[in-house]
Amino acid sequence: MKRFGLVVLACLPGSVFADVAADKAALSKAIEAAGCVVTADNGDEIFQASGLTEEQVFAAVAALYESGQAVLQPDGSMSLQTEACK
Repeated sequence: MKRFGLVVLACLPGSVFADVAADKAALSKAIEAAGCVVTADNGDEIFQASGLTEEQVFAAVAALYESGQAVLQPDGSMSLQTEACK
């Protein structure tokens, strides 16, 4: 099954990865503008400010976690760990 996943990834056009990077940047900017933390109270505002679709946000959030730029906090919020948020 792992080989199948790698084959699928290898067949994806490079623009798919570039799109996720752009989406990640857009979402990061929106989170930074909201104080670097996503909570239940400000999540919808950040989503709208990002200008992304729900699917794009999910992919961008996954990419942020994968890169270590997002951390899930014990209270359920997500904090951003970018230069602007340090």
